[in-house]
Amino acid sequence: MNQTYKLPVVVLSLTVLLVIVLLPCQARAGHTGNDKKQFEFAEQLFTDKDFNRAITEYKRFIFLFPDNNLCEKSYYRICESYFKAERWEEAIESLEHFESKFPHSSMLNDAVYLKGMSEKNLKRYDEAISSFKSIIASCSEPLRNKAFYQVALIYVDTEEWGKAREYFLKVSDQNTLYPSAWLFSSGLENIGNLPHKSPALAGTFAAIIPGAGHLYTERPQDALIAFLLNGAFIWAAVELFNDDNYVAGGVVTFFELGWYSGNIYSAVSSAHKYNRRVKREFIQNLKDRCNISYFFDNDNSRHFLMVSMKF
Repeated sequence: MNQTYKLPVVVLSLTVLLVIVLLPCQARAGHTGNDKKQFEFAEQLFTDKDFNRAITEYKRFIFLFPDNNLCEKSYYRICESYFKAERWEEAIESLEHFESKFPHSSMLNDAVYLKGMSEKNLKRYDEAISSFKSIIASCSEPLRNKAFYQVALIYVDTEEWGKAREYFLKVSDQNTLYPSAWLFSSGLENIGNLPHKSPALAGTFAAIIPGAGHLYTERPQDALIAFLLNGAFIWAAVELFNDDNYVAGGVVTFFELGWYSGNIYSAVSSAHKYNRRVKREFIQNLKDRCNISYFFDNDNSRHFLMVSMKF
């Protein structure tokens, strides 16, 4: 009797064992197919420049498949997507998280560069320079040369011309950015020769003849208005005093002092505006001659700066 039931018990035990072994294998096979599809979908959104949806799908991938080897790339793609969507603050936050989570990643220097670019776009120049200099200290070409170039551009924006030239000259003559860096550096040598209006001289001219300061700063319309307005008040005050109308003359003189002082202040301000405009146009002309654009190579996960020269 006992012998009769031994075989079914053994068969049942083997069946249960096979089920236990095979089910996880099948689950893992389905799991692999799902994670591949999920990542490919996120990648397609990224390629289609639907960055906000791509962020959601990369996050979904990380949540569903936290042990997958593609999680590192997904984290980086999230950073990329924030950057390309011009969500600079969130890009910086996600890049800092990537740095701390993957300190030995092959994409780490690219992440630091992207962080520096985000900080630069937010005009957080000190932080951006720090990020770029960390690349310079730890990285080789070509990313190091791009970091030199970006630091130089920051110094251009802050009008630290000497430092800007110094960093432009650090770009290797073997790098594609060298022609642009050389053009910028050569142009900055001439920035001291730009047309310049002295604020002190503009104020002096305005004090002698209202409107003369504006004429000196090449603002003829403002010069005419200042001359006519002050002339009218001065003429009115003189006439009133000649008619012994001292109270009215005093009132008009009081207002004329305000207009007269305003004319001097405006002339000085016009000189500063003129100088800033000349510098801004000069720098913009240099930038236009070096048409710089940024792009990311999806296949190689690398950043590039494209430069086209105009002569």
